[in-house]
Amino acid sequence: MVELTSEDVIRGLKRLKSLAKQDILASALTKNPAFWSKHAGARKEKYEELITLVEKYGVSGAYEIAARQYSELPHVDVTEGNSDAPPEIIGQGQALKLFFSTLGVDERSLNDIRQRRAEGSN
Repeated sequence: MVELTSEDVIRGLKRLKSLAKQDILASALTKNPAFWSKHAGARKEKYEELITLVEKYGVSGAYEIAARQYSELPHVDVTEGNSDAPPEIIGQGQALKLFFSTLGVDERSLNDIRQRRAEGSN
């Protein structure tokens, strides 16, 4: 298994943040500019927060905090485009999923994070 340094993760997050900023600008060209602007803005803010977490707590600490945040988000499946969730929630979830993907966390592990939350809330 390859371990990523904080610098590597921060570099990746900065690139994702840059893409979110581009998406904010491009949102004006979509059929629903308000939705996509809020979605991209939420992603950008989450990447900024994740960068700060990695700087302060390292990759492991940032992962733990992000996992807790992810488990607290409502489960939103936007693959079919039929979600009524606010664009900010969808954007935050997407940003966290890309962060986990950067770290090599697979979809099964993300489902386990959500499952632990569901079991803990009973």
